Amino acid sequence: MPHIAIDYTANLTDDLLPLELPRKVHEAAQGLRVFPLNGLRTFARAIEEYQVGANTANEAFINIHIRIAPGRPEELRQRIVDTLFATAEQTLAALIEKRPVGLQLEITELDRSLTRMAGSLPTA
Repeated sequence: MPHIAIDYTANLTDDLLPLELPRKVHEAAQGLRVFPLNGLRTFARAIEEYQVGANTANEAFINIHIRIAPGRPEELRQRIVDTLFATAEQTLAALIEKRPVGLQLEITELDRSLTRMAGSLPTA
């Protein structure tokens, strides 16, 4: 853990991909040194069907959802949110200035009793 999912409206694809947002957020999460290296997974996907604001072709949205294992103190969760949001804001600053883009980042803790994991990825 964590899993970082970046969803964005498809009308951002051409502007967003060169900014390398997933790589930068992933590296910022690594830099926190609070997650197991092989447990960190970052995904990004364009959402083809969406409605944003006044529904003009230019309005766009980026949602970053971070799911982490439970048990970390509030101050650490706050540091994670602040660091990753600052990274996203810096990465997207020119884009947000150029066109109407909403940015949201949220962190949630998984419920261990309702989570199952398997696979062969190294855990160290």
